[in-house]
Amino acid sequence: MSIRHKTRLYIEELFDKIKQESGECIIYNLYLPTNSQAPEDADIVDVRVDFSDQDSVKKYLDRTTRETLEAEVKGLRLVGIVLEKEGSYTFSSKDELSDSFKESIIKKIESIKEE
Repeated sequence: MSIRHKTRLYIEELFDKIKQESGECIIYNLYLPTNSQAPEDADIVDVRVDFSDQDSVKKYLDRTTRETLEAEVKGLRLVGIVLEKEGSYTFSSKDELSDSFKESIIKKIESIKEE
């Protein structure tokens, strides 16, 4: 299996944990340097996804696969994705994310939204 296919599978596994029946939501992709677990080092990419539209879902998966492969070249790895729906946040990650890590990420997301 190619690197691209493995990366896509990983992203689909994370996505399946937060998948919604319908509606438009924002998903935040969390990238960290491979040698860091510090939330302040996180690079966050926000993407709007319409779960009612399969084309929107496919575009999200395609874009995230491409961005993740590009990020890996820069020494970053996708540690998780965060779904924002009606003011609450749902994390999906294969890593064990502490509550303090999640709280720091939410604060970072909130500051991004204010900009």
